[in-house]
Parts: sequence; structure tokens; C-alpha cells
Amino acid sequence: MKAFPTRLLIADDHVVVRMGIVSMLAIEDDLEIVAEACDGEQAVALYHEHRPDVVLLDVRMSGMGGIEALRRIRASYPEAVILMLSTSELETEVALAFEAGAVGYVLKTEGQESLVAAIRAAARGEHLFSPALALRIAERRKLSKRELDVLTGISHGLANKEIATQLGISEHTVKSYVKTLLEKLDTSDRAGAVSCGFAQGWLKVG
Repeated sequence: MKAFPTRLLIADDHVVVRMGIVSMLAIEDDLEIVAEACDGEQAVALYHEHRPDVVLLDVRMSGMGGIEALRRIRASYPEAVILMLSTSELETEVALAFEAGAVGYVLKTEGQESLVAAIRAAARGEHLFSPALALRIAERRKLSKRELDVLTGISHGLANKEIATQLGISEHTVKSYVKTLLEKLDTSDRAGAVSCGFAQGWLKVG
């Protein structure tokens, strides 16, 4: 066990929930709560101020949500150790947390023993996403050759009709592929899909 307490930042927009978590963890001798945030924006600012060892970050918060706060903290501090807290196991949320660099995903319904164990594991440098979960996420995001062809066309600024002509398929089929791409890549528009394509290495500059 560490000679010094593990310093924690807890972010949750529900005051009662946050107070409950604080009370639960305050009795642990090896854990020290250094800051509490009521939304994602405050969590980012408090991380910069306190540089805690581990962050407990609620996924769904009013204003800036947990996933966006996770991305912003990790962008400035790649070494940040962040556990996501949630009331659900939605695969999309878990995937986004995993890909944004969270070290784990903990349900609020889990008991004190499980939460404390997760914090201690994170502080030791362990990741709490199982290999099976990581594999499912990777499989879910994998693109077929045709989907990659359509994404490449989008990245070149082509309209659906132009992509259809280029690939020798109907415009309706292209629209179907575009819809599937947006769902797989968890984005609402074509620009977001292209950005993800470059980030994943599926698309190359030039």
C-alpha cells in the first residue's frame, strides 16, 4: 500500500450522490479527497489546480459531460488516471470512455468495497476494462472494406451520388453505408466520421 494517501478528485452533478461517495471514501485511511466538482468544466479546472492521483468522473453531468471532461483533461495531462462513474452499462458510453483514455468504468450501484478496490487498482496503474470488453469495442468499431471505401469518398468531399458512381452502387446503398458509419463511429455528421477515420489511422493525409 502507498506510504501516502491516494489523492482523489470526485466529479458528480448530483449533490446527494457526490456526498454519499465522499462519505463512503472518507473513512479509508489510504484515500484523501482533495477536491469535488459539480460538472465537467469544474472538474477540468480542479484537476489543473490539484493534480490528483485518481479522478472519479461521472459520465452524465449537466453542462460539460464526463466524456468531454475526460478528453480535455487527458489532452493536457496524458498521465491522468481517470475512472468513469455511471448508473448504466451502455456499450457506447463504455466504448467512448475506453477510447478517450479512461482506466476503468465503475457502476454507481457497486458497493463500497468494489469502488475502493477499483480506486486502489487504478492508483497502482491497473486498467479495469476487461480484455473481452476491449475486444467487443474493437469489433464494434471495425469497418468493412465497402464502409471504408465510402468513408474515403466522404473524406475527399464527394456527395453520396458521386460516391455511388465511383463505387458502382446505388445512391440509396451509399446512404445506408453512411448511416451505419455514423452509428459505428458515434458521430452525428460526416466531418466527425472523417476526423475519427484519421484518428484511427484508416484514412491517410495525401
